[in-house]
Amino acid sequence: MKVKGGFLMYLLAFLGIIVGVILILLCIMIFSPGTSIFGLEWISKNTTGTYASYEGYFKEISNYDTVVINSLHNDPNGNNVGYGYYNVDIRAGVRDAVNSNIVIENMIQGLVKTSDKTEFNVSFNEEQVDGANWLYVNVVQANTWLASTSACKITLNIPASQDISNTNFIVNTGSGSIDFGGSAGRDSDPVALKTKSITATSTSGSIVMQELTTASESINLKTGSGRVNIYPETLTTGTITIESESGRIILPSEINTSTLTLVTDKSTIDGGNVNGNLTLDTKMGVVRLGNINGNVIGTEKLNGTDIRLNNVSGELGIPQATSVILEANKVDGFVNIVTEGGRIYIGSEEEGLSSRANISTTSGEIKVFVPSTNNQLINLTTTSGRIIAYIATSNGHKNITTENGSIDVKLAQSASYDLISETKNTTSLLWDETEVNNDIVYRELRGTDEFTNSILKIKSNTGKVEIERLTELAFN
Repeated sequence: MKVKGGFLMYLLAFLGIIVGVILILLCIMIFSPGTSIFGLEWISKNTTGTYASYEGYFKEISNYDTVVINSLHNDPNGNNVGYGYYNVDIRAGVRDAVNSNIVIENMIQGLVKTSDKTEFNVSFNEEQVDGANWLYVNVVQANTWLASTSACKITLNIPASQDISNTNFIVNTGSGSIDFGGSAGRDSDPVALKTKSITATSTSGSIVMQELTTASESINLKTGSGRVNIYPETLTTGTITIESESGRIILPSEINTSTLTLVTDKSTIDGGNVNGNLTLDTKMGVVRLGNINGNVIGTEKLNGTDIRLNNVSGELGIPQATSVILEANKVDGFVNIVTEGGRIYIGSEEEGLSSRANISTTSGEIKVFVPSTNNQLINLTTTSGRIIAYIATSNGHKNITTENGSIDVKLAQSASYDLISETKNTTSLLWDETEVNNDIVYRELRGTDEFTNSILKIKSNTGKVEIERLTELAFN
């Protein structure tokens, strides 16, 4: 025990000496800036610079067709190696500002590798690009190894008197966040940022739109793990593309656009109505939106995604997916879905498929409601999954096929069809407890509606088939 106690005492003393030496060296570096010890030195930059248009750094922002703000990361030789850590804010309608200005807060404190050291730098460059006036604002970060950089920010302040409705904004940063609109100045309400287009890219930071309500041409937002949050109740733009690998996306209550494209890997997307077409290029995520007043297209990347929609006024197409969960209350246009697994539910009380449909799955579940107003062809197919079809109409052919899965047809009391059943197993007519065992059976299913020569064709190999009539046909 004495040996153990002595060893512990010497160990603690040794560790205390090491910690003391480290603290002494750190103090030397802090109080002697530029001193390099073991290849490290301390950097402390706590400065704020304001660069205004009237000082000649640049013209008024409204004079430019495109304004580009880059937060850059350079190597010691001055070569660009990526984007930096600065947050970027664009504030329009600043009522207590007379001229456009850019405020750069350079608040850095920590260790830097001497071999990787670069100095903070700001440059303003004007260029003519295809006859258009471009302004480049490049802010080069001071490289750090172990430091705090969260307070570093680039803020563009634009006076309320400036008309930027024809100006494009492009912002690029690394780990920093990007914010459009927001506080409009002291003792004043925020003013909506109305511009021509916005393109924002952040490697891992968030992208927020506080007061932007109109971008006449386009909005393109891209982040890695950061979130995207659009606060305004209504957003109007030509086209909008939002891309995030894993960050959450929050959309406004209403988007007016020709096309909204969502590109994600593992994101959760929440939003309201979309007055335009919707393209989903999502994987392993959740999409919850309201009414889509346009077409909905899902790409082949749409695997493992859980999609919840209200009403779709246009077409709904998922041409190829491994597994997808889709729930929609109503689809007015043509539905074309092909998936291996998952769940496809289209219906709500007395609404559902309003037009022609072709839905196919290998092992997933299909549940649809066909209202009395739909006189179009409906094709439902599964290999080993389950199909539940609520049919209220007596018009239009309905083809339901399985190899060894199950088929459950629920007919309204009014529905009348010529049944063609091609099965090797039993087809059960539940309302009269009839079981049909023949390979091919022709039978009239007489409801209160007159026959219209419409055919209900059931095809199964070894799967289970049940057909029943319900007094009250409601999707559930």
